[in-house]
Amino acid sequence: MATELQKYFDTKKVPTRLIGKVERHLLTKPREERSTLVLHPSEIIKSDFCHRYSYYLLTGGEPKTEKPSLRLQNIFDEGHAIHEKWQNRFHEMGTLYGKFKCVSCNKITFGLSPRECEHCKSTILRYAEVTLEDSELRIKGHTDGWIKDDEPDVLIEIKSIGEGTLRFEAPELLADSDGDLKKAWKNIRRPFRGHLLQGQMYLELARRMYGDEAPKEIVFLYELKADQDYKEFKVKADYEIVDRVFFKAEKIIKAVNAGVMPDCNNNPEEGCKQCNLIN
Repeated sequence: MATELQKYFDTKKVPTRLIGKVERHLLTKPREERSTLVLHPSEIIKSDFCHRYSYYLLTGGEPKTEKPSLRLQNIFDEGHAIHEKWQNRFHEMGTLYGKFKCVSCNKITFGLSPRECEHCKSTILRYAEVTLEDSELRIKGHTDGWIKDDEPDVLIEIKSIGEGTLRFEAPELLADSDGDLKKAWKNIRRPFRGHLLQGQMYLELARRMYGDEAPKEIVFLYELKADQDYKEFKVKADYEIVDRVFFKAEKIIKAVNAGVMPDCNNNPEEGCKQCNLIN
C-alpha cells in the first residue's frame, strides 16, 4: 500500500498543467473523517460488515483508510452536489425540516425551512440534515431530509445512480442490459436492497426518537448521473426488515461494554480484509 507521501511525489511524475496540483492539494488537505465512535447505518447494513474491526473503531482505534483519489473524490463531490440540489428545492418550497447551518456564523437553526439564521440573521443557510440515533446502541446517522407538507411526513433518501452504483448494488441489472446503462436505468423498479435497508434503519431510528410523530414512510429519489433523469419510490416502515441489523449492533455493543474483542464474523479462522488491517 503506497503511503500518502509516495502518492504526493507520484503526482509530480506526470506532466500536467493543473491536474497534478489538484491531486497534491487533495493529498495535503485535512481529512474530513466522520466519527468512528458510533455505528453508521450505511456501514452496518453491509453484508461484509466486520464485528471485529467495528469493535476496534468503537474502542478508539485509528481508521485504516487512505485518502480518496481525485477520481473517487470527484464521484463523492458529484453525489454531494446532487443531494444539495434537491435539498435546496425542498427548502425553497418551505417543506424541509431539520438542521440548517449558517454560512456566516456556523451556528445551527433547527426548524421548517427557516429563511434566516436565528443567531445572526444571515439568509445564507445550508441544510445539515436530521440526526437520527439510538444512543444505547451507539447507532447514529443522518437522513437526507424530513419533508413536512400537506400530506403525512416522509423521510427522503437521495441517491445518485451511475454505473458503479449498479455494479455494486444490482450487477444483475447491468448484466441483463448487456452493460447498457440507460437500459438498466429503465429497468430499476424498486429501491436497491442496500438503500432499502439504510432507509428502514432511518425510519426505525426516527420512531425510537420521535415516537408517533416520526414519519411512517421514506421516499427514495434516484437521479441518473449520465443525463439527470430521475425516479421516486415510496416505502412504508417495516422494522422486521432491519431487526437483524439492530441485533448485530446489540451484539457488538455488548462486546464493547465487556471489553472483549469479538472474532471476525466474515472469516473466524483467518480474518477478513478489514480486521486484518489491525492485526
